[in-house]
This record gives sequence, C-alpha cells and structure tokens, in this order.
Amino acid sequence: MKRREELLQRARELFSKKGFHSLTVSDITSSLGIARGTFYLYFENKENIYEEVLKEVVSEVSSRLKVLPSREPLKQLEENIKGVLNLFKEKPEIAKLIFYHPYKLNPKFDEIIEGFFKELLSLVESSLLRGMRMGIVRKCNAKIVSKAVLGAFLQLGKEVAQGNSFNPEEVAKELLNIALYGLLEEK
Repeated sequence: MKRREELLQRARELFSKKGFHSLTVSDITSSLGIARGTFYLYFENKENIYEEVLKEVVSEVSSRLKVLPSREPLKQLEENIKGVLNLFKEKPEIAKLIFYHPYKLNPKFDEIIEGFFKELLSLVESSLLRGMRMGIVRKCNAKIVSKAVLGAFLQLGKEVAQGNSFNPEEVAKELLNIALYGLLEEK
C-alpha cells in the first residue's frame, strides 16, 4: 500500500497547485517517475483519486475538531478554530483543496466538502446553544450567528492558508469576541 499512499500524497500536492481541471494522471505519474499503468492498479481515473484525496483532507481536518466537556463550550469553539487554522498554516494544500474545490463537477465531491462544512456549522451552533443554556452567551438566533462565525472563519482560513501573517490564536479570539460581544465599545 506504500505506492497507493505515495500516489495520494503527490496527487494532493498537485491538485492543490494545479487544480482539478489542469492536472492529468500523467502529471501525477511522471512526477513520481512511474508508469501510468501503476496508477491504474490503485485508482480508476483522476476523479477516483481526487475523491480519495478529498476524503483524506476532510478526515485530517475533522481530526482537529474536539468536543470538550459541555461546561466549556466557548473554550471548545476557540480550540477548534485554532486547531483548524494551525493545520491550514502548517499544510496550506489542505485549505486550498477545501476552499477552491470545483463545485458542480461531481456530486460526490460536493457531498464530501458540504458534509465537512455542515460538521463545522453544527459544532459552532451546538457550542452557542450550550453557551445560551449556561447563561454565558446572549440569546440569539444560533443558526444565523453560527453561519456568520463560520463565514468569517472560512475567509480568515483562506488568508492563513495563503500565508497571511494572522496568528491562529488571535484569529480565534477575535472571531469569538465578535460573535459574543459585537463591535461596540463597552460603556
């Protein structure tokens, strides 16, 4: 299985650099110095390896998401934001594959990415709802606020992945501060 993993890793790097449409099976195999036939021992076609790459990427990001004890929903949210942003900073190819996915190309691909976004949204929303029940988060429409937090997170995640100098810890704190306290100065 070493060769399969090698193909997946190289495909991940190349898909993130060239995009789905520009990359060919020949690009993958020639970059590894192997015959095209070797590729087809492990994968049916470019779509098949791309699907596997997306599944791996989503799994790796999801592994950074932790559910902390229910008495600490804001800490959970902050830790999850930092964890994912640090991963994007360490491995920008992961963020590129998630953020620049070619939608409407294949329903299976879209389902993988959308499932990931739904998971993130669910974590944010459940943290907010838990915080409201505990009296540490103001009453709000958790569906709207969670989408606003996720939207801001996604934009900032793109910037972190592009090498912007934002510190993931600072980004997590600011996102939570905006979600929890808004922008107005306390009086």
